[in-house]
Amino acid sequence: MVTGYLPLPPGHRRESSHNPPQAAQQPLENGDEDSENFWKVPANRPAFWSAYVSTRPNYSPPFYRLIYDHHASHSSSWKVAHDVGCGAGQVTAELATRFDHVVASEINDTHLVVAEQRLRPDFPDQKVSYKLTMGEHLAEHYPWGSADLIATAEAMVLMDDQAALENFARLLRPGGTLAFWFYGRPTFADARLHAKGQPLIDALMVRNWAKVIQGSGPRRLAGFKRAAEGMSSWLDYVRLDPSVWTDVHRIKWNTYGTLPFFGQEAGGFPVKSMNRVGPKEKLETIEDREWWRNDWDIDQVKNYFRVLFPGFQDAVGEGDEEVNAINDELEEKMGKSTAAFTWPVVLVMATRR
Repeated sequence: MVTGYLPLPPGHRRESSHNPPQAAQQPLENGDEDSENFWKVPANRPAFWSAYVSTRPNYSPPFYRLIYDHHASHSSSWKVAHDVGCGAGQVTAELATRFDHVVASEINDTHLVVAEQRLRPDFPDQKVSYKLTMGEHLAEHYPWGSADLIATAEAMVLMDDQAALENFARLLRPGGTLAFWFYGRPTFADARLHAKGQPLIDALMVRNWAKVIQGSGPRRLAGFKRAAEGMSSWLDYVRLDPSVWTDVHRIKWNTYGTLPFFGQEAGGFPVKSMNRVGPKEKLETIEDREWWRNDWDIDQVKNYFRVLFPGFQDAVGEGDEEVNAINDELEEKMGKSTAAFTWPVVLVMATRR
């Protein structure tokens, strides 16, 4: 890992490379119920993490090829990549097949432990390193202009997007690539099943998220609201300053599906969609019902919801009568066989000037 620093402008502070920013240092414990950092799972729950990884969509080779082709069209450097909000390390592992070194960063210390536990057997320290930090503070830890690619999956809506973009712009070399994306609710690929069963998937989402969100303190509620508005906007709320970024390409798949995991119905707050897309940005919409396909039976659908968010079991429990009734009706619609699920997805790529 590179350890030098470029000078910071006046008024900017730098955290020690051995100490994460204060916001990231404070783990979300039971007593910290008003933290905006609401997405935390203990590292010592291997069954949860195994189930979590198994129920995520697999980002396909054609998806990564879009990112790599975008990068190759502007740069010949494949030295350093960052996976911001790395979670269990799925993206880190892929980037490590193409870049000399990958930095996996997280705001959640336990998530970083899980990523390291999963990745270290296959990737030595010289290939992957780990950093506990917020995306909004990333440039305080690494030399400006030192990164070739920055990727962030499912995390942009959880950050202050403009503060994060400032950090990403500082870190990237000219010609470097920024890629961020988000996927939403599992969506029946079959039109008949979609008409019959998708309302039940949506009902499960609302029921589960409402139990988690409602009753939150003001800081955490603000975090949920910011995330809801970002998802509702299909990431179009993220403004990419044309003086900093060029060749912006936004691709949306399966817009007939629902990208937000939660919104006004679950959160009890108004949700405002925003569009800050620039006039010269390239926009593309694709319907592909095979995109990141998962074939699930009813038990796999239940397992997906069981591990979608760490608070679901605590908030709803296994014996919630309404959830059980919805699951029973969903099982009736699906039958005993598997059903194909696809995903609504949005990918944004941009090049650092």
